[in-house]
Amino acid sequence: MLIACNNYQNSWCSIQAKSDKQYYGRGWFQLSYPCNYWNAGQTLGLDLLANPDLVAQSDRLAAATAIWYYKTRGMNELAARGDFAGTTRILNKYECNGNPGQHMQTDRVTTYQRIRKCFGLREATNNLYC
Repeated sequence: MLIACNNYQNSWCSIQAKSDKQYYGRGWFQLSYPCNYWNAGQTLGLDLLANPDLVAQSDRLAAATAIWYYKTRGMNELAARGDFAGTTRILNKYECNGNPGQHMQTDRVTTYQRIRKCFGLREATNNLYC
């Protein structure tokens, strides 16, 4: 059973959350907040504000929302430059700059290096930590 300690009802934009819905992280990039659900839904042609659970019920939609987030945040440009730390700042700013989640950065970098090896790429050495 999932217990959401924060349902992410409050947001930084004018999109009004549905009172009976929770907007905590779902999908491959952990989509959160009403604004992100609404904007991703507009792009994908779905009412994710009214149905946020759809993101957790479909691998295809989990991937689509991750790709939407990746593209709309300019992560593709950062990745093309090899700026892994820059993509981390976008995904989870709490891993950066002495925030409480900074300990998670080591796991993220270790996973990144392991995946690079799986694809026959050499180990990355620049811009790994923010």
